[in-house]
Amino acid sequence: MEKLMVFIFLAAFLKPEVPDSPLSITVYVTGQQKGLIQLLVFDSPEGFPDQPQKAIRREAVKIENGKAFFHFKDLKKGEYAISAFHDQDGDGKMRKNIFGIPKDPYGFSNDVRNPFSPPTFQSAAIQLPKDGLAISFTLL
Repeated sequence: MEKLMVFIFLAAFLKPEVPDSPLSITVYVTGQQKGLIQLLVFDSPEGFPDQPQKAIRREAVKIENGKAFFHFKDLKKGEYAISAFHDQDGDGKMRKNIFGIPKDPYGFSNDVRNPFSPPTFQSAAIQLPKDGLAISFTLL
């Protein structure tokens, strides 16, 4: 009987480690009427906002009815920042002028904008809760 009581006590208070279940982010991007939207998802400041090789997810979607819809599955709970641009010529690259200023409309999660530089990861960061998240932002 004593062993049974110890087992019940341990079962009630010691919970096994359960790995985080996969989560998702749904992103709606507006602001353009035709073409492609290139979108990058980052889970750290490294490479944010414009280094696709350092993004954890990258996708291009055709604009339909003035919106592009993205859905990323199998993510872990945590902090993410998203960047996107209007890929007018479909080459997968943002066009920039000789000073490095984007020619193509672009945007970031939280609709964050800095007048003279790209936003920081922290300013664009969103928290992914356990039930997933849907966000939207506009390309300007």
